[in-house]
Amino acid sequence: MALGLGLPAASADAPPPLPGADRPAFQEALDLWLQDDEAQALPALAELAERGNAAARLLLAQIDKIPSLQGPYLAQMPRAERIALLRAPGGLSGRSWIAEIEDVAVADAWRALHWPDARPELMARFDALGEPRAARTTMVVLAAREHEGLRDLPLDEADPELLYLLWRSAGPDRRAEIAARVPAGHPQRQLMGEATDARDLDRWLHQSAAAAPLVALCNTLCPEDGEAGTCLGAAYQALGSHDALLTIGTPSEALVDQDRFLASPRGQASVMRRILLGTTMRGRRLMLARVEGQSACLAAGLSAEADRHRRVIPGVTPRP
Repeated sequence: MALGLGLPAASADAPPPLPGADRPAFQEALDLWLQDDEAQALPALAELAERGNAAARLLLAQIDKIPSLQGPYLAQMPRAERIALLRAPGGLSGRSWIAEIEDVAVADAWRALHWPDARPELMARFDALGEPRAARTTMVVLAAREHEGLRDLPLDEADPELLYLLWRSAGPDRRAEIAARVPAGHPQRQLMGEATDARDLDRWLHQSAAAAPLVALCNTLCPEDGEAGTCLGAAYQALGSHDALLTIGTPSEALVDQDRFLASPRGQASVMRRILLGTTMRGRRLMLARVEGQSACLAAGLSAEADRHRRVIPGVTPRP
């Protein structure tokens, strides 16, 4: 039985149109990429970017910046070819296409996040553009930078799934206020120093829209009754990062909405790739063995994805 994604209702305000996104050539390349055909999609996107297509430029910039969006075709490509494919010409290592997009609000916002002087106001900016994943990414990035603006951020302006990021640097009174907003049994409680029950985590994974990337993956890898539910807990533990779960997803809602992305082969590969990237190569075998003991179907999917990214050296037999 498939698990419900638990996604919120779509916003009445659609993301602003992105120049070039409605062009048939871009849509064809996007479809190929979502089907995980990087070999056909990426050269087509690169050609469109060179011709000035802003949508292609934004997608290539996001793929270049976010490792989990990169599949085996890119992973096994020589560095020089990879740079030429994903970036604009210029400098020693090319230039991100994000710097070549003018007068496009969502590109301006992503460019602002890449600068060290980004401020908390950028979260609201992304929200207004219909980019919730980008807004959450902004909060995670600013917390990692220990931005002082988060210390006094009104709690109503923070993502309720990421309040623990504010709790870390808060004083006793603010911590109490934050704790009052986090439901009992929420996985954030553990990140705020409290013990949690495995059954609470299981309920949250089944009910929260934040778990949608794992739900979509487990519905595909483990479709049998009961197996998808077991897969969910194993996937969350293997991911090992609440931050990561909240920031997995579409490169931009202006390019492809979250539901479509998570249901696609490339979207689900990106979730597995993010899980794998969270563990060092040395620790990956142990992680996969632990997952195997919890969910054999998830372990098989992760192992297959790891194998796809393994560089093949002529004359050398890869390890099992």
